[in-house]
Amino acid sequence: MATQKKNEALVSLNDLKAVWRIFARNWYIPLIFVGISYLLGYFYTYKLTNIYGISTQILLNTNEQYYSQSLINESYAGSKGDYGRYVDNTNESKIIQSYNLISKVIEKIKTKIQVSYFIVGKIRTTEYFTGMPFSVYVNSINSSLYEQKIKFNIVDQNNYSIALLLNGKEKTYKGQFDKELITEYFNLKISRQNNFSGTNAGTFQAGQFEFQVHSLDALISQYQSGLSIENPDYTNILKISCQDVIPERASLFLDTLAAVYIDQKLQSRYELNERTLEFIDKQMAEVSSILKNVEDTMQDFRTNKVMLDIKREEELEFDKLTIYQEQQGQLDLQLEALNDLENYIIQDKDPQFLPPSVFVIKDDPYMVKTTSDLYQKQIEYTGLLSTTTEQNQSAIALRENISKIKQDLLVYINNSRNAYKKILENITKQISGYIGTLKTVPRKQREYNGIQRKVDVNENLYVFLLQRRASTYIARASIVPDSKVIESPRMSGVIWPDKGKINKSFAFIGLAIGIIIVLLRVLFFTTLQTVEELKESTSLPVLGELPFVRNMPSTGIIVEVDQKSRIAEAFRTLRTNIQYLNVNKGSKVVLITSNSPGEGKTFASINMAAILAKAGKRTLILELDLHKPRVQKALEMEADIGISTVIIGQTGIKESIKKTVVENLDVMLSGPIPPNPSEMILSDKLKEIIEYGKQNYDYVVIDTPPAGLISDSIYLMQYSDISLFVLNTKFATKRMIAGINELVENNKTEHFAFVLNGVRRKRARYYYNKYGYGYGYGSGYGYGSYGYGGYGGYGKSKS
Repeated sequence: MATQKKNEALVSLNDLKAVWRIFARNWYIPLIFVGISYLLGYFYTYKLTNIYGISTQILLNTNEQYYSQSLINESYAGSKGDYGRYVDNTNESKIIQSYNLISKVIEKIKTKIQVSYFIVGKIRTTEYFTGMPFSVYVNSINSSLYEQKIKFNIVDQNNYSIALLLNGKEKTYKGQFDKELITEYFNLKISRQNNFSGTNAGTFQAGQFEFQVHSLDALISQYQSGLSIENPDYTNILKISCQDVIPERASLFLDTLAAVYIDQKLQSRYELNERTLEFIDKQMAEVSSILKNVEDTMQDFRTNKVMLDIKREEELEFDKLTIYQEQQGQLDLQLEALNDLENYIIQDKDPQFLPPSVFVIKDDPYMVKTTSDLYQKQIEYTGLLSTTTEQNQSAIALRENISKIKQDLLVYINNSRNAYKKILENITKQISGYIGTLKTVPRKQREYNGIQRKVDVNENLYVFLLQRRASTYIARASIVPDSKVIESPRMSGVIWPDKGKINKSFAFIGLAIGIIIVLLRVLFFTTLQTVEELKESTSLPVLGELPFVRNMPSTGIIVEVDQKSRIAEAFRTLRTNIQYLNVNKGSKVVLITSNSPGEGKTFASINMAAILAKAGKRTLILELDLHKPRVQKALEMEADIGISTVIIGQTGIKESIKKTVVENLDVMLSGPIPPNPSEMILSDKLKEIIEYGKQNYDYVVIDTPPAGLISDSIYLMQYSDISLFVLNTKFATKRMIAGINELVENNKTEHFAFVLNGVRRKRARYYYNKYGYGYGYGSGYGYGSYGYGGYGGYGKSKS
């Protein structure tokens, strides 16, 4: 046995047949749902608005300049480094996404993007950025009207009307093109566009338009949240992207954003240059004032006193003294600049600008580099605070870096100051020595030489400041943006929705629904259509099948009316099979029932009895469906007497039996329908009727109520030799078969068999059509609202 099971195939031929049957009966269901779902998906995606992706690219720290020796270049040299140096551009990304920068962009282009325009179609409403016949300029508007779609209708070439909701009610206003429309809620000016003229006014009048006014805060929020910035590794390139339903509007925004960002960076450098010039001009004014006073003093001295000639040696001493005093003046200026820078660092003044005095210390490369680094870090920190808080990790790290630079710079300033003081102290000693040497010069000459020295010192200092001023002016001309656009805004295509994917998803959902419905049909609603399927679903015998034939008369006995029809041949086969179902000799009681009305139980009862009678067997039909008898109608007989009258004693058994049109076929009808039909089935008199039939007839055919509704047929099976259960292909499910199997097993019913009614045989069509027998059977006589085949479906069938 184990070997036999081992050799059995995993998939049997019956399994394959079952799968094929499921496919053949249900293949169209998934296809229908796939088609419907795809159409729904197409309609859904058609109504969706496309969102486009647009991007631009900016190169940072280009190192481009026109004057390489300018102060600005030198001040940035320490922080920018070489062109290829990698810079962390996170802070630049934060600045670009900052509220302040985007608000400047929105303010600059608000006249073009504050109002959205729509054309209302039959299926969807489409937004347009250009090509509209009118434009709206918003002078002022009530905040409650922001984001509300306002209906716009063109009355004629000069007039229009708008409709909007105010306090839940629609209100209409009329206005004239190119004139302000002022109400308590808004002040608008609506103008005609160039494409709107008298020739096409009629076309625009027929159109339905809408416009929507956005608040600036909403626009800022929208673009700020929709902006994304990427910085490829080891590059100074920022890729800025945004999304919009109108690609032209997004391109305008990105263009303006890049321009404002670059201009803002350029403006910072201009302001730094301007501060430097202001400082130099202030110093020059002070030196000029001193020089004027000294020159006036010299003029007075020459006028009031007689001058002596100075010897050559004295002139040399005076020259040296002048040089040292000039150096002394420059050192004093350097010390003053150091003190200014120290106060700036300690007092933590405006981080946007360095004190201009730092540019006087041009000859100290470390000082220039360190102060420039401090300036850059403070600018980055200020920009970072515009997009985040002081507690942000990047802000904390940058703040600590600034603090360290300040600490190092303060130490260096202190050391430099001490060094300058020592140099100044040495120069002072030198000056004192020369002054002592020159004391031998006559007093008037010494006084004159002292005034001359002051003139020379201040003139040299003035020339020094003039050089610095000229250099700063040249630096201003050399200021160029250190960032530039390397790729103008371009559209990357539709980024949402992915209509192909959505359509596929809808089709997949439709396929899934179709498959689920097929599974539900297979599990709960699929009916058995062939004897082979029935045999696969039960271990009980299947006696045979009754074919489905159209257009059958509502009365009469089909095997008598059309003896060569398919249905007659089927009943002959059943007659033969009954003989093998119970081989006991003597009279045979054949009980015929069904699960529910309309399955052909009565039809099978009458024709089975008729086919037995035509074989020479004396046959009696007992109409024991006392609830809704249908045999009498099929035989066109009156049930004035019958089983009910026999049970109550009104008539005898023999006199209640009636002859039919078929030889050897008698029938005992139900008689008048009793009020308690089920109680009559339990009567002992019924046993006498059945016993009488067994003694006087070869076959007794009992027509019973449906077993699925009434238990009478189950009770009557104790009197039958053969129990036939008629199933109709319209109602026979595996679940029903399982219930019948359980019923038979629980009642230990013997000689039980199924008859499958309503079988469609395509292969047999040619044979039967050849002989021209077009009779059939159908749902027959109703049992309640369902109807059941009391006479097998005499009457028009439902295909």
